[in-house]
Order: sequence, then structure tokens, then C-alpha cells
Amino acid sequence: MKINLSKAAEELLTKVLGNRPGFIRLMYDSEGCGCAVSGVPAFRIVDEQEDGDIVMDTNVSDLTFILDSQKAVFFEEELNLATDPGDLSLRLSSSGQHYGLYIFPRDERAVNA
Repeated sequence: MKINLSKAAEELLTKVLGNRPGFIRLMYDSEGCGCAVSGVPAFRIVDEQEDGDIVMDTNVSDLTFILDSQKAVFFEEELNLATDPGDLSLRLSSSGQHYGLYIFPRDERAVNA
């Protein structure tokens, strides 16, 4: 899988990461949606990979995106991530659909890491 970032999306995520290491996890969050196939995409900044994660290819070298291999079925093989300069939310899309227009990345890294 591959995720292509716009320059503005790269800048936003670099700012969220700050000077601390971390992975950007693409999630398919179905909690509270009523059905496992009725989920929404989310981005979480995490400290480490988990068993079963895959590292996604990307067009930027200093950001690492991961995805639970069992959730890959919910996304197309090539994704695009964009935002407008100054925005705090991301837009995830592919050539065939929009996954989300207002996705706010959430930092879930340990506080003292």
C-alpha cells in the first residue's frame, strides 16, 4: 500500500510529531459505528508498531505510516493525503473515493517518551 502526501499534509504531520519519534497509524475505526464495515478512517501518532502492522510506502522519507494488515481491505492500494495550509485536519482519498474530509490526527504517544 502507498500513501501520497501533499506538502501541506507533510508539514502538518511533521508539526504534530514534533521532535519526538513516532509512527503515524492509519486506522479504520468502527467502534460505536454499529458494524465492523461501517467505520471511519483515523490517524493516530503512536510510539511503536504492533504485530500484524505493515509499513506503507510514501512519497516522503521522514514520516512512517503503518496500518494493521487486517484493516488494509478497507482501503484502496494507493491513497492521497492532503490539507490546506493552516488547517488542522486532513483529507484522505483515492482515485475512486473520498474516505474522510475532516480527519484530525491524534497523538497517543506516551507523555514521557
